[in-house]
Amino acid sequence: MKEISALEMVVKSVGCFAAVSGVIGLLIWITWVMLDIKNLQSGFTLP
Repeated sequence: MKEISALEMVVKSVGCFAAVSGVIGLLIWITWVMLDIKNLQSGFTLP
């Protein structure tokens, strides 16, 4: 097993965190848009 420098570990953990937060953010955004569209349709018809 090769030695991993502290900087390499930090970069990998930051990259993993960015990927996970990006996926979570995308899911939240899609859910919010879906709920928003339902609210719009209940109030008035979309063009």
